[in-house]
Amino acid sequence: MNRILKSILPAAVAAAIAIPAAGQIPIPPLPHMEIHIARSAPPRPRVEYRNVRPAADYVWVKGFWDWEGGEWVWIPGRWERPAGRDVTWVDPHYDREQDGWRYEPGHWSNERVVEGRDYREWSDKHHKRRDRDREHERDHDHDHDHDHRM
Repeated sequence: MNRILKSILPAAVAAAIAIPAAGQIPIPPLPHMEIHIARSAPPRPRVEYRNVRPAADYVWVKGFWDWEGGEWVWIPGRWERPAGRDVTWVDPHYDREQDGWRYEPGHWSNERVVEGRDYREWSDKHHKRRDRDREHERDHDHDHDHDHRM
């Protein structure tokens, strides 16, 4: 028995020390915690009915369209328990941006949402095009002003 305790005790102590340290390691966002660009608008929300709340501290997360694998996928509404009293649900956002739809997924206020690779690439391409167009307009305006001064 003594030998078993001697072999288990160091592992238990190491695990107890590692638990607080693990809370400080940044956790990367899950794939569904990324902002994406969609080529089409999300469909209309589906009509859903809430079932009975499982407990007083649960909140209703209404269903929403999620952009997955290049298509809109319905995520049904559900009751969820927030991670803390000061944590709230943030509904997804669908915003028209030029030739696409910027989609920010629904998430808890204590979760971090980042730009997905597809959105970054799309945004970089469109910003470069917009900057190039502005430069062209500036050059055109400068040429136009120069013509009027002569």
